[in-house]
Amino acid sequence: MTKISVYRKSNIPLILMMFAIVVFGLVILYSVSGPAGYAKTAHDSMYYLKRQIIWTVVGLIAALVISFIPVNFFKHPAIFTSAYLASLGFVILVRLVGTEINGAKRWILIGPFEFQPSELCKVGLIIALAGYREYIVKLRASGGLKAKTPRGQVWNHAFFDFILPVGAALLVDVFILAQPHASCFLIIGVIVFICMVNSGAGIKTWILGGGVILIAGLIFAGIFIMVKPDFRKNFAHVYQRINIFAATSGDEEVDVTEDELRQVTNAHNALGSGGMWGRGLGASRAKYNYVSEAQNDYIFSIYVEETGFVGGAVLISMYLLMFALFVMIVIRANSVFARMLATGCTSLIFVQVVLNIAVELQVIPSTGVTLPFVSYGGTAQLFLLIAYGLILSVSRYGTSPRIKKNSEAVL
Repeated sequence: MTKISVYRKSNIPLILMMFAIVVFGLVILYSVSGPAGYAKTAHDSMYYLKRQIIWTVVGLIAALVISFIPVNFFKHPAIFTSAYLASLGFVILVRLVGTEINGAKRWILIGPFEFQPSELCKVGLIIALAGYREYIVKLRASGGLKAKTPRGQVWNHAFFDFILPVGAALLVDVFILAQPHASCFLIIGVIVFICMVNSGAGIKTWILGGGVILIAGLIFAGIFIMVKPDFRKNFAHVYQRINIFAATSGDEEVDVTEDELRQVTNAHNALGSGGMWGRGLGASRAKYNYVSEAQNDYIFSIYVEETGFVGGAVLISMYLLMFALFVMIVIRANSVFARMLATGCTSLIFVQVVLNIAVELQVIPSTGVTLPFVSYGGTAQLFLLIAYGLILSVSRYGTSPRIKKNSEAVL
């Protein structure tokens, strides 16, 4: 009699994709960051590359280790609760003892390294949302969380399925906004929305829960404005970026200086000057302080200046291939937790890709969002790779297994 065995293998294409994009990103960073590194240290053009390699190695090890941990481990109440508490605790901690750089209090110094807790929060909230949703679904399936009346049951669903998880995530997000870190606030908001869309919550739950969250948000905003009427000073950089975008889009009435326009204008000129094939790897002109912090927000513009339209198309194609592989994992996920976890980690990476490239193409105002696996940023690199490892874990343990027929192995 033919027997059936279920076998699970690592997702080799996804692993190869991870190494390919990481190595490609390090090459781009090396090419772009040399002048900035030399200026920062007065002698070491590989300053940024060396630091990025350290975080990358740690991140790759973490991703591969996580890929071999059964995904069900992360949905244990102790794990997803700890992920949420760690996220909330770190944003409170950075508010109390964080280091302020360029007017923003987002970092905690750990020796020579700058740790950015908001990057941890992105992954932590994804795990927390997915774990909580799986817990609620199982609790309902076992007969729990029942109301006495049909109307009460509707509100029961709205509270436990939407108001509580979204409200908890927004609590963390508000602390991030207060740093101020508007771009991370936006990213987390989008991730939470996408995760909830894929959570299976009903339309009534969305309407009632969304209404409550909206009303609570408006009340909170009103109280905040009354208590702190000068709040706009904390977000002056946001208004400035909007004004710069308006000016570069042809609005002549916006009051901005040429110096304020320099960063965006030079980055856009660099993007267009690469032509079809580019100036050659390492031959960018804009990276010589024409675009400040070229290794971060505007690295795509410098890269395209050096490699041209073809180089930009290659990098975007790599992201699209990665996205396609991720979507296949989401589609094959065999549980609410696996589906939401893969969805959240996928959206984390690709929301940032879209925002960064959209900024550099001058489609939206500058957001300060870095390009995943390419831009300099140790904490971001580490937690993006951890998110990648979680997707690998879902691929190996949280998807419908392939079936192999043979005469020896058993199910």
